[in-house]
Amino acid sequence: MRSVCRLGVLVKFCLAGWLQCSCLLAFAQVNYSIDQSISVEVNGKPILMPWSGGLNSAQINTIDLNQDGKDDLAVFDRTANQIFTYLNVGNQYIYAPDYEAYFPSVVSDWMLLRDFNCDGKKDLFTTDPGGIAVFVNITKPGGLPAWRAFNPGYPLLTIGYNSSINLQMNATDIPAIDDIDEDGDLDIIVARFVGFGSMEFHRNMSIENTGRCDSLQLKRITTEWGNFEECNCGLYAFDGKDCNQLIGGRALRTDRVLHDAGKSLLTLDLNDDGLHDLIFSEQNCTSLYLLPNQGIRDSAQMNNYSVFPAVNPSTLLFPASFYEDLDFDGVKDLIVSTNISARVTTDIDLTNSIWFYKNSGTNSLPQFDLKKTNLLQDQMVDAGSYASPAFADYDNDGDQDLFISYWAIPDSVASIYQYENTGSFYKPAFSFVTNDYLQFSQFGLFNIKIQFADANSDGKKDLVFTATDKLQGITQLYFIANKSALNFDFSGQSPEVLGFTIDPLENVLLYDVNRDGLLDIILGKSDGSLQYWKNNGSANVMQPVLVDNSYLGLGSTITRFCVSPTVSDLKHDGKPDLLLGNYGSIVIYSDFQTGTPTADSVFVNNQLKNSSEAANLSSYLTLTTADLYSDFNPLVIAGTITGGIRILKPDSTASNQQENSVSFWPNPVNLNQKINVRASQNSTLQFFDVLGQKINDPVSILGGEATALEQTLSAGLYIVRVSSSGKTTTIKLIVH
Repeated sequence: MRSVCRLGVLVKFCLAGWLQCSCLLAFAQVNYSIDQSISVEVNGKPILMPWSGGLNSAQINTIDLNQDGKDDLAVFDRTANQIFTYLNVGNQYIYAPDYEAYFPSVVSDWMLLRDFNCDGKKDLFTTDPGGIAVFVNITKPGGLPAWRAFNPGYPLLTIGYNSSINLQMNATDIPAIDDIDEDGDLDIIVARFVGFGSMEFHRNMSIENTGRCDSLQLKRITTEWGNFEECNCGLYAFDGKDCNQLIGGRALRTDRVLHDAGKSLLTLDLNDDGLHDLIFSEQNCTSLYLLPNQGIRDSAQMNNYSVFPAVNPSTLLFPASFYEDLDFDGVKDLIVSTNISARVTTDIDLTNSIWFYKNSGTNSLPQFDLKKTNLLQDQMVDAGSYASPAFADYDNDGDQDLFISYWAIPDSVASIYQYENTGSFYKPAFSFVTNDYLQFSQFGLFNIKIQFADANSDGKKDLVFTATDKLQGITQLYFIANKSALNFDFSGQSPEVLGFTIDPLENVLLYDVNRDGLLDIILGKSDGSLQYWKNNGSANVMQPVLVDNSYLGLGSTITRFCVSPTVSDLKHDGKPDLLLGNYGSIVIYSDFQTGTPTADSVFVNNQLKNSSEAANLSSYLTLTTADLYSDFNPLVIAGTITGGIRILKPDSTASNQQENSVSFWPNPVNLNQKINVRASQNSTLQFFDVLGQKINDPVSILGGEATALEQTLSAGLYIVRVSSSGKTTTIKLIVH
């Protein structure tokens, strides 16, 4: 049951996998909350929901989530196989993830919300291994979303030739669920399950049988609705002809019938004649096609087609169309998004994959005008797909700036997004700088995943990353050396290959596992295992040697895939913790270098439920951490398959209240250059040389404020002792 495992029980299944492969570890839970409070500006304007995780293949549905009488949004993203929920707040959509847990866990591949029982509440249709699953909306007045299975344990049925059968459809398809015969109940049109590129019409007989529209009593009326057959992109056979007749008896392909690929359907009465026209797309196509209905109500007839709408979404592979009011004017608009389930090509711009066509006409006579190609996405941090975040103080101002690498842009290369931290010591805020940091796109690489680490042991953070070469198709580890001790300076260099080849979606972390001063490799493999590669080289030459192909007991398994490792002292006990992201879940291995680590599952607080549940952040995660609030509580930051970022903030911070967070910059510092220092508490500073001799009398600074200190130190290494509340912290300072 692929559709169930992919989302419905994914988190439970994955956590079970962690347990099976790490049976010696005792699992507890650590509670986090989704943090959306950090502001982001793009081109000088704040965006509304920067940390909502991005979108790729967006199936758009409106529904009143919070029972305030206004339509909100429930968006199913097919690449993430995940539901995203947004509230209508003052006619602006705001990400509200807590509502996602109130949808059926088995939703997969596609989701349409339609009110089939005429009770004013939208019901839910999605895929089922046997065809279509339906869930009745049983939300109580003023309550939270609730559902019950329409036909528990069984897919939706229809009457075939003689008896009830499954209403079969391919999971790659999106059906049309609409009142096709205009009698007041909802009918269903699906692409024929096998064989031909024609449409099946399943009439809802509820009105005919009972006089009420409160059920789904379906009957297959025809397997050739509209009397046409789809043959290829922009190629249709009409008037009872089939595709072979259309091309003179020759087969379209020798390997398979082309029109067996997925279909997306939407029916609309575009000219108010009481007949439902068909807006159609196919999995291998980049256009939508309109097939006008020129028949009669009980017998559809399509005789021609046209590319639709006038400005066609030709950059979207497998476009799917949806008809909802998204600009709050009471008139339904047309929304088009790609319906791909995976990143099958690098030629799709997934930062502009939701096209919004405003209806400047009426619901009965619509007129669609393209207004934007990045609906919702323009209010998010969205790098397209497979976002990989990293943090570093690139401008030496004492705070952490954000960098995001990603899979690719349409010309099959990728680069790095850069956001400057323009906030305060305790309140981070980011401003977009560029989407091509270092003009990285010139290197001809895609599938980039970055981190900052001292790869050549010279005391400076270098840019380290894995990437796939566009020409050779090889994915390997690279680095660009930092030439400056004061700032990030990667100018005038091309990436240097470190000679470590991986599969495209595997994840590499450089970290000194055995504490010998050299960076080793922790590798999340595509077979589900975690590997430890010891660096047997030198400071300047990396020589990874496989030491453990089931590190921490995590061997090959179907319950993990390309886990994403990162290291941080999350428990502020002076011992590094290893975080592993697997599908949507995160597990923390405390004190992992001792050989007897403990493991904690990350749970996310749901304020609507007043409880925490296993994290389900995306179907593929890339993890990092950053102490953005300077309180010794690192945030867990996850890049998602949909190109966005999710931020998790620990719920418990009480143990850090007495700790003093201290920051020096620049470090290293030039001769006679001022040193900036910030501390979270009132503190005193004293400088010592490497022999322990005092350089100055104690200097007092105020907590929470940046202080610039004059210095006349000679070149060399110094120790700065920072004292506050009876505790002392030491920091190494290098003067050049």
